[in-house]
Amino acid sequence: MSSLRNDMTRERVRAVLMRAAIGIRPELAEAAVTGTEHITADWGLDSVDRMELLVAVEEAFAIEDEVDPRVFMTLATVNDLADRIMVAEAALT
Repeated sequence: MSSLRNDMTRERVRAVLMRAAIGIRPELAEAAVTGTEHITADWGLDSVDRMELLVAVEEAFAIEDEVDPRVFMTLATVNDLADRIMVAEAALT
């Protein structure tokens, strides 16, 4: 995947993550997303919230069962999550 396409895909994934996070924590609507935000420390998402985030992402990208929930729970930043989702999405194409 080219660098430009990779950047565009990462932005798209981050946007989905942000929309899902806002659905869980509406106060995040005011937050800027650079990708370096820590899911727990900066966004305040606990393990239940992360599962909701995973479900939203799986639905948005039609990658159900492609992302191991245990891995999803250990990833720290928005970019970490976006990269893992991009790998799962690429595996389906």
